[in-house]
Amino acid sequence: MVNRKLSKREWKWDEKRFTDETQKVSRERYDSYLNEDTRKATDAWSEAMGKHIVAFRGLVCDVSTGLGSLFDRLMISTADFLPVATDVDPNVLAWTSKQIKGKYNKEFISVATDAKHFAFADSTFDIVTSLAALGNIPDTKKALKEQYRVLKRNGRFVMMNSFVKKWSRSHWLAKLLRLDRGCIEQYLLEEMRSVGFKDVRSDTVSSAVWAKNPMDGLPVAGDMNYFAIVEARK
Repeated sequence: MVNRKLSKREWKWDEKRFTDETQKVSRERYDSYLNEDTRKATDAWSEAMGKHIVAFRGLVCDVSTGLGSLFDRLMISTADFLPVATDVDPNVLAWTSKQIKGKYNKEFISVATDAKHFAFADSTFDIVTSLAALGNIPDTKKALKEQYRVLKRNGRFVMMNSFVKKWSRSHWLAKLLRLDRGCIEQYLLEEMRSVGFKDVRSDTVSSAVWAKNPMDGLPVAGDMNYFAIVEARK
């Protein structure tokens, strides 16, 4: 279902990470760099998303599932919906799907596909979700067009997205990496409206100064990071 050439191999997971032990070590190392304020802020962010998930119904697409942080929340929900995991890298998707199958009884579907070239028919999904996907995908507008296309009429886009301040050091780095349209709140909301989304809104749940983290290029250490729930309707 996926053609790597479509995204020119913009992202590929290191296959050496796909063991229980390497994942445990990697997660512990990453968490060790987070300051207490960021831990509290991301906990509040996740809790806020959980309040939306309880109202989900129908077919729900998770964009760029990766290692499944948001997908875990979808799977533990007792709400009546069928979640669909997607990622451009079939290797990480296969690994994450295996972990999910071992933890939950809820039915789900996995599809290896590029968020900028979705392998789904028009008007397929009731809801589209993501966790920080648009801050990691160059050409944000192209991805948004696809997410808009696959939503049913009046379908909802509900995502967890983190933002940095305009003209901060993080903004300049994001601009250099062609990621700024997804990292600046004003730009992302403008892009969403430009592709047709209605009732676009962003609710900042929490914020924290980002600590130095060699495992994460963005945000830049010392910059404020804002954790938001972004909503829109087709």
